[in-house]
Order: sequence, then C-alpha cells, then structure tokens
Amino acid sequence: MQADKRNKAFLLLTIAISVCMVFSILLISTGTQEKFKNTQRNKAQIGILGVTDEQTAQLHQNENITWVGEYSAIGVFYVENKTITVAYGNEDYFLHQEEKTFQGSVPQKADEIMLPQNYLDFLGKSYQTGDTISIDLTGTGQKAEYTLSGVLNNTKESNGYFIYVSKELAQDLAKDSFQVTAYTRLNTDAISSTAILNFAGKAIQNTGIVEEQVMLTEYSAVMSGVITSGIPIPVPLLAALTAILAATIVYGVFYTKIVKNVQMFGQLRTVGMTKRQIKRMASKEGRLYALAGIPLGLVIGVLIGFIGCPDGFRLKTTVIYAVLIAAVAFVTVNIAIFKPVRVAMNTSPVEGAKYLAYAGKAKSSSKLHRKLTPFNLAKINIQRNKQKAVLTLLMLGVSGALLLVTSTVAGSIDPAKQASFKYYPAGNILIQIRNTVGSSFDNEAEPYGSAKLQLEENPLEDQALMQELEKVDGIEKITAFDSVYMTATFSGESGSITSISDFFPTLNREQTEEKQAALSSGTADYDDMVEKNGILVAEDIAQVGDTLKIEGRAFDGRTFDVEAVVVGTYNRSDLMEDSPVVPGSPYFIMTYDTAKKLTGITEQTGILAIKNSEGCFDEVLTAVQKIADKNEKIEVNTIEQTIKNIQHRYSASINALYMTSAILFVFGSISLMNMLMVDFQNRKREFGLLEAVGVTRKQLKAMLNREIGIYLGGSLAISLICGSIFSVIVCRRLDAINHCITLKLPWFFLLALICVLLVIYLVFSMYSKMELKKASILSAIKSE
Repeated sequence: MQADKRNKAFLLLTIAISVCMVFSILLISTGTQEKFKNTQRNKAQIGILGVTDEQTAQLHQNENITWVGEYSAIGVFYVENKTITVAYGNEDYFLHQEEKTFQGSVPQKADEIMLPQNYLDFLGKSYQTGDTISIDLTGTGQKAEYTLSGVLNNTKESNGYFIYVSKELAQDLAKDSFQVTAYTRLNTDAISSTAILNFAGKAIQNTGIVEEQVMLTEYSAVMSGVITSGIPIPVPLLAALTAILAATIVYGVFYTKIVKNVQMFGQLRTVGMTKRQIKRMASKEGRLYALAGIPLGLVIGVLIGFIGCPDGFRLKTTVIYAVLIAAVAFVTVNIAIFKPVRVAMNTSPVEGAKYLAYAGKAKSSSKLHRKLTPFNLAKINIQRNKQKAVLTLLMLGVSGALLLVTSTVAGSIDPAKQASFKYYPAGNILIQIRNTVGSSFDNEAEPYGSAKLQLEENPLEDQALMQELEKVDGIEKITAFDSVYMTATFSGESGSITSISDFFPTLNREQTEEKQAALSSGTADYDDMVEKNGILVAEDIAQVGDTLKIEGRAFDGRTFDVEAVVVGTYNRSDLMEDSPVVPGSPYFIMTYDTAKKLTGITEQTGILAIKNSEGCFDEVLTAVQKIADKNEKIEVNTIEQTIKNIQHRYSASINALYMTSAILFVFGSISLMNMLMVDFQNRKREFGLLEAVGVTRKQLKAMLNREIGIYLGGSLAISLICGSIFSVIVCRRLDAINHCITLKLPWFFLLALICVLLVIYLVFSMYSKMELKKASILSAIKSE
C-alpha cells in the first residue's frame, strides 16, 4: 500500500472534503442565527418603567448592573406625511441599547438638541455639531433656536424621524406626563426569562422599584431561540444528510482502494499473515487517513464558515462543533471502511490471485453471444458490479438533490406574499385615521385622537372622499373595515407586564360567528362577549378565562380603563388563512357593540383597504397620496415598507441557503472527480487485459465515455426527480407555516449543475485519454 501515493492523496482529499463540507455548512447555518442574536447580545435584558432620578442613580451604583440606558418618548407631530418623534435618551441608551454612534455629544442643556443624519438629509440642510438651528420642535408652528450638540450616525431613509432633547427640556415639554424607561443591562449571562427576572428582583431591592415596573425586552426571546430570524435552517437534519453523503463518498473511495490490493492481501496470507492481522493493518491505514484528513477538513471548514458568515462566527461554538464533528467523522470513517476491511481480511490466497478490482458479486451470464461495442462494454461493466453503480449514482444523485432543494427554497422565499397574507389581505394600500392629528404637543391633542374623530365626524365615512377614490384609474376595489384604537395591557410570562396599542378590529354579529372556525380554544358568542366585555386574543398572548385591561377614549372624552375577559384564542396565521381581517394578524378582536358601549362610536370605520389593478400600484399610490394630503386627519400606509422589513428578516436565511447550495455544489463536484479518478487508476489492469485481447485505445476511450455518460445522466435524473419531489414537499411545509413561499425553479443552479456535469464529462474524457496514452499493455497488467 505504501507504493500508491496517488490513491493515498485521493483518499486523504476525500476525507478532508467530506469533513469540510459538513463543518462549513454547520458553521454557516448556526452563524446565521448567531448573527441575529448579535442584535440583542449586548443589549438590556429588562426595561424599568417610570423610574425617578433617585432610582436611576441607585441603579447606576448597583454592582449587579452594568449600564442603564434612559429613554422617554415625549410626543409626535407630522411634517409632509413624515412622523417626527421628540424623545429623550442618555448616552448609554444610544451607545448600548440602540448600538448607534454619534458625532458630538447627547443634549445636556435645555437649548441643545441632537438630530439623526437622515433627518438632516430630509430637511435638505447641512449642519455641523455646534451650529445653531432654528426649528419647530413641537409641530405647533413655534420656532426656536437650539444648539446642535450631536449628530446621530443614521443615514437610512425612513417614514419617521427623531429629534432628541435634553432631560431638562423633555421634562418641560411633557409636563406631568414625563416618564423615563430605564433599559437595564444586568450583570448576568442568564437568558431564560425566569432567571433574568429573579436576578432583576435582587438588583432592584431597596430602590423603591416594584416588580410590576419591570418588563422583559426582546433579549430573552432572541437569545433563547424563541424568536428567530427568517426561516430557521434545520441544522441537525442538514448535517445528517451531508454526513451520510460524506460517508458514502469515503466508503466508495476506500472500497476501491481495498479491492485494488486484494491480490496483495492474498500474497500476505500465503506468507502466514492471519485474518486478524490483515484486518488490523487495513483498519489502521483507514484511521491514519482519518487522523490526517479530519484536521485538514476542519481547518478549511473554519475558513469557509468564517468567510460565509463572519458576523455570526463564535469561537466557543466553533470549538464545540469541531470536537463533535471530529469524533463523528472518525466514527463515520470507521463505519465506512468496515465493509472494505472485511473484504480484505476474508481474502484467501487463491481468491487474491484471481480477484479483479470491482468484480464484486459478478454473476455469469446465460447469454452465449454478445456484441462487444463500446456501449455494451460500458453497460456490462456497470452491471457486473451493481454495488459500485448504485453507490456512484446515489452519491451524485443525493448531492444534486440537496443542491436543488436548498437553492429552490432560497429562491422561492416571497416576502410580498407573506406581507399580503399577514397584513394586507384586502389590498396593498391602506388609508387609516390618524391617531394624532397635527401635533401631540397641542393642548387639544388626545392620546386616542382617532377615536375622537370617529365619534364626532369619521373622515373615512365622508362620501366626498369615497367619490374621489372611486374616480382613480387602477383601483379595482375599496373595502371598509371597522377598527378602534385602544391599548391592551396584560401579564406576560414570569409576571412581566406588556402593553400593546393598536387598532382593534371590531366585528358585527355575522363576522364574529365566522371567527368560531378559526378559534383554537373558547367560543365566539356575540351576546356573551358584549355582556362581559369579552374579547378574542392571539393564543400566544393569553388563555381563555384570563383578564386583560383595555384602555381607550370614552364618549365623554375621558380615558376609560376596564377589564376584558378572554373568551376565545386563535392562531394568527390560521385566522388570516380561514377568515382574514384588517388590520391583519391582530392580537385582539372585539365586537362592534362592545366598542360602541365603551367608546360611544357608531361609525367605526377605521381603515379603507384599496386593491389596485395589476401593474398600477405606483400610479394608484400617487393618486391616493394626493387625496390624503388634502386631509390631515388620514394617512396612507402601503405594503412596500412591510415587504422591505420582511426581506431584511429573511436575507440572512436566504444567504445561508445559497451558501449551503454553493458548498454542496463545489465539494460535490470535487468529490465526484476524485472518485472517478480513483476508480480509473484502480482499473488499469482491466484496461490492459482488454487491450491484450484486441480492444483499441479508441474503443476503450469510447467505453469510458459511455460509462461516465451513463453515471452522469442517471445521477442527473435522480437529482431532478428527487430534488423536485423534496423541493415541493419542503416548500409546501414552509409555506404552510410561514406563508412566504412561491415555488420557483432554481434555473441558475439547475443550469450550473448541468454545465458542471458536462465539464466533468469533458475533463474525465481528456484525463482518461492522456492516461491511456501513457500506459502500455504490459505495465497496465503488472500494475495490479
């Protein structure tokens, strides 16, 4: 075995490629989720509502707390359909919680402000830190001069901008309603909600802060994997499939190497070597290859994994996976070489003398005459060792099928479909009542301004508005939906308090009864819901029988605060699939009469959904926006921004899937060439014997070309059939869960696969031609 350096190199390369393929795919897949966790990894685990200056000072001095980011939203106003939010934040909030840098400093004095760069771009002005700016800070038309203390490094265009003020100015603007939320980074690595809240309980002792003020941020949900980015890649399944593929490749190459040396094993048996010694020798050689190939594969895999997802690369995770893969790879190599080793140890001296490589369990043919054309010779050679043929076809077919499945899923992710399904089921453009008209700093402004508009004179019920919309070319349908703006407060897991402010869909009796089919628990009895303020709630928010607090604007202008009973729960995706509502995917649903009882509103239209004709979205949006601009009481929301948000959420998963496809593509091709070349080298004696009986080199070349053609054609057929079947199954499953798949054929990868198979065919054809030219009949026969 020491003499065959080329086969040694092939086997070593095969093991290294197999390990590298599995390791790099694992690192990229896990790195994608680690990259998403980086969005929360160094942020606050909790937020503490309504802290005082004294309590904040105590938190800063607490050894159980790393930093405290203070934030408070003061108010909002509108400029050219852009929402301008006035807020206060301290330095720790921007640097740690928002993870944004700035030039200059955060505002400290009453006449200082900080603006993000995107708002300066929107204003069309070029300001530097230290400049004096004349600006209307409250949207009430009263301009004043302020010093620009800092510029936040945020250049992304948006539908909303921020103006940041000092704490002193924030207290003056907000008056009695000023309330600071302290985003607190605890000095603990705990990620479970229970552990975090227990640690927080110790940290707030003797500060006057009560547990009801503490809320969990997204940190726990993201770090524990409850919230993931895009489509979670099934790492264990993908690793198992690639490991099986790798083991198959190793088995094939090692098998050809062992059977090539069967005669040598027979000779060793004649000089007295026992079966046990031969087994030990062959096994030891396989383990030596594994010990050399596995580290090489790990090193290359680390490099590819880091290049593929540098932001998600974690040294601890990499070391753990490296140890696991090394152990699994070593076991896998031993399993893969088990059969070839048995062939070696069970070879008798007589069998060794007459054994031909890849003879396998050949059966004698009953046919007396056969036409020995190159095609028939190729066919006979494939049939005489079906194990080799099946092994080769499976390796190529599985590799191609995995390539097509991953590339199909990556190319079929459709953010627009998910946006339509979840949030815009009745049209891509929504006209809504503004909750804040003009400016919240106006003395007449109310926290539930939209409810006031609906009660007094609902702008969406205006016939003049409807007539203008109906005249717009490209609008197919306008659908009105009832909804009222309210706030629901409820206890989350481990006692944290959460509030959600949004437009609640309000349903009539018939619509409420339709929702019964979509409920996962409870009942949607209209009269019962009206009587006891019953509401339907998303199943991840509460359970049947729970009590939530509902806040909103009463008919007399005061703010009501009532308890609502959960009478039914639903899965939001099932609701949108079986009985869609607008606003889409709501957390809460209320009856029309319950909303009327609480708010006094009879004309509850809160949203107009506009469905445009195919290809007319931009024209319709422009016309609708012009109509809305004339009425400061309404605003326009479109599907575009939602699609961008979903695209951003899925981008990491799509990139990971494409990188996985590329790895399978490249390493599958290399492994195939490696296996074919090993096979060619091990059949030189066979070629010599064929030449000895009169077969020309041209016929041998034609035979080999037909043989590789059959393998490549058969594997392509397996790849297409299996890849198509599993692509459809996987895409349907993902679509049923996420409603984000529109099946598309991966033409690029499909054409690339065909092209690579053609290239392999041409390269192997040239390789075999050159090797046949170099070999003489006598040397070929003696090579075994």
